[in-house]
Amino acid sequence: MNRRRNTQQAHERAQVAAFIDWLNSRYRAKFTVVDEPNPPEAIIRSGCTTRWVEVTDAFWSDAFAQDEYSYATPEEIHKPIGNEPFVEPDAKFAARFVDVVRKKLEKRSYLSSMQAYGPGYLVVPIMYPLFNSHTLRFMKEAWARTHIEDLGCFRSVYMSVQMGRGPIVRWAAYGRNRQVL
Repeated sequence: MNRRRNTQQAHERAQVAAFIDWLNSRYRAKFTVVDEPNPPEAIIRSGCTTRWVEVTDAFWSDAFAQDEYSYATPEEIHKPIGNEPFVEPDAKFAARFVDVVRKKLEKRSYLSSMQAYGPGYLVVPIMYPLFNSHTLRFMKEAWARTHIEDLGCFRSVYMSVQMGRGPIVRWAAYGRNRQVL
């Protein structure tokens, strides 16, 4: 496994752990990770209930993703995002968020997990330092304009806000006018 993959896997495990903590607290459950097939990131179980969790990051830009991962990966040279002017960052992030989630909802490789365990949870860390209610409005508008061929593999989509360090928030736009194929 390359160094970047180790960093990514540690990040994904941390996201799954935070989601399970939230899920257990919110629903008085006792979910624990029982497997990490990758994909999905985790198979979780509480009593007789088994579910699965997939994590996908929504980065502000490719340059920001490179900045974050190069900084967090040991022995990798940090490649900062730079200081060019950033035009319409909320609109650009919103488009990236919708694209990342759309790709997961349309991905056929999750059908086997869904058949084995039912619909899973999609956790999306928001990797955008300027995230606020204004950004959320752009995200909802971009979502409403996007055609998604949802395969029905996910029961819900959750965002981990504040640069992926919590709190966990359900993406309420998912599920409204949802047309599962």
